[in-house]
Amino acid sequence: MATPIQQKIRDKKRTPGQILDMVRSGDWIQPGSVGGDSTVCMKELARRIGPNLRDIEIWNYAMFFPHPEFQQVDPRQEYHVFHEYFFFPWNRKARDVNNVTSWAQWGWAMGVWNAHYRFVNAVKERRGLDWWWNAATSFDEHGFVNFSYGTNNAAIISQCARKCVMEIRSDYPWAEGGRLNTFHIDDMDYWVEVDVEKYKWPQINEKSIRANPEEQAIANHIMKIMRDRDVIQLGIGTLPSACVGAMADAGFQDLGIHTEMLNAGLIKLIESGQVTNRYKTLPADRGKSVYTFAFPVEVAWYYNTIHRNPHMAVYDINYTNNLYNLTRLDNMIAIDNCIAVDLLGQQCSGFYEKRPISSTGGYFNFIVFCGQSRGGRGVAAMTSRSKHGTSRIVPFLPEGSPVDVPAQFSQYICTEYGIVNLRGLNGYERAAALISIAHPDDREWLEREAREHGLLAPTFPVSMLPREGGARRYPSYDDRRHYKLPYHGELWGYDWDPYQSSR
Repeated sequence: MATPIQQKIRDKKRTPGQILDMVRSGDWIQPGSVGGDSTVCMKELARRIGPNLRDIEIWNYAMFFPHPEFQQVDPRQEYHVFHEYFFFPWNRKARDVNNVTSWAQWGWAMGVWNAHYRFVNAVKERRGLDWWWNAATSFDEHGFVNFSYGTNNAAIISQCARKCVMEIRSDYPWAEGGRLNTFHIDDMDYWVEVDVEKYKWPQINEKSIRANPEEQAIANHIMKIMRDRDVIQLGIGTLPSACVGAMADAGFQDLGIHTEMLNAGLIKLIESGQVTNRYKTLPADRGKSVYTFAFPVEVAWYYNTIHRNPHMAVYDINYTNNLYNLTRLDNMIAIDNCIAVDLLGQQCSGFYEKRPISSTGGYFNFIVFCGQSRGGRGVAAMTSRSKHGTSRIVPFLPEGSPVDVPAQFSQYICTEYGIVNLRGLNGYERAAALISIAHPDDREWLEREAREHGLLAPTFPVSMLPREGGARRYPSYDDRRHYKLPYHGELWGYDWDPYQSSR
């Protein structure tokens, strides 16, 4: 005899076809996001888009699982439209080739709430979205599923949609919280089962990724401002792998992890034994590696790392990317990829020269607010030149390049030619510092532009720039390891704690 919970689970099971039978022209759909990507319902939607199912609006952000069939069946978006908040290559193509797909600048956590302000309502029938489709684990005996890899925005979107559909995947691990990482059968309208052999995650052999010489050089420069007991956030790409290798070579100990994305580099660091999380200053997270989403591009490896692991804690995005939390994590270092920096110090990471690359994501949160913790550092890392051979350090950001981090919040900028700290620099020093880490073949041009536009004085030598450790009265990183920007009512820059000061 079925228990009441088991009966509810049986009653709410549907097929993707049955879900699409309920979708109507003009419906607005949110299909999950990184780690919680919809697969089967989105595939069924793509099959039905056309004259009989039209004016569908898809409010999408950061779906990693590709759905190129939408571009195949409706390339000009006559019957549907993607409102995209974070591009990946498969949907960037629609914008580049057919000039369709709307894009909005936003960021995780605070930015998600801003973007979904119009949808949230305590009364389910008055919510702004018609459907939310999101991946989750199998049910437990109490009727809960776990958001697993895609905990990030699920708690926000669950308050935005009139109908909630969970796509149940048996290959998802049960991630320990944290908070807001589960969802009950009573809160969902329907669920569908995903054939995980048919709808496999895109697989990448992350263990085999090797950094190129430029990325390795960048990593080595970043190690100069790292110490034991640092708390780490890493972005996506081959640069994090280079940084992890450099951390291992440097022999750092008792590291902590507080990150938006859990990636292969961080898993390797955990497996190395260098991560203990022992000295985190957020008591609830001491001993735990904290994250909010992951791309399980090596399914078995990620599953074994996360499943029921009490040393891991998955949180909603409003915790991991929370501005106040980041300022309270002593010795936090964020290392993120950047597209371009101009000589004012303005940083661009998501949309450049009128073309969407991705979006700002958590870039602003981590770069700015990690730098406001005691001993904190926000590092914008980039090769000195793009793959097209153009300089990433430019006199001014070109038209059509939104600023992701304003100049006054810029801190560390790193290329393969060095690392500089823009904090506290005057205009001449800032321009000179950035020119010093540009590609050698671009420095003469940058200096000429800087002098023409008053960013360098006619007689101020580029060689006269602050360097870590005292040149032009500039402190070393160790001199400022216990310094904290006054924030949330703090009165002083230094908080002298005997234990901390003895490190």
